[in-house]
Amino acid sequence: MSFWSKIFKSNATKSNSATDKETNETSSQLTEDEKQQIKSQIKDLTEQLNDSNSESVASNKQKATVLTQLGQNYQKLGNVDDAIDAYEKSLKLNEDFGPAFDGLLKLYDSKRQKAAYAKNNDEIQKWLNKGDELTALSKKIMRSK
Repeated sequence: MSFWSKIFKSNATKSNSATDKETNETSSQLTEDEKQQIKSQIKDLTEQLNDSNSESVASNKQKATVLTQLGQNYQKLGNVDDAIDAYEKSLKLNEDFGPAFDGLLKLYDSKRQKAAYAKNNDEIQKWLNKGDELTALSKKIMRSK
């Protein structure tokens, strides 16, 4: 391995671990009691969504709010993939700016950075495309207002 390859590999490894640290930073700062409380909230929110007869999540806007809260809780725990899934579902039900939109921007960028450090071009393109879709959604929202 050449000198420059070692340097760039070393920097990529450091940067990748920094990105992982940033993604899981909030999770590691939580106490066990806080983690258990968040897990309990996730369970309650999931039950609300699964209860088809629930009056508390009757409209799409209300379901979107519950999904956003679910995404925020997953994000606090460092569960990025579940957070992205919840945020995406929220935006499908209620296309609007807010915590789901902001959360997705941050998480998509984090995923793209990880893919870049891993030099995984397919993953880089996947997350760039997701970002482009979010940009298109923001244009659609702005035009409708």
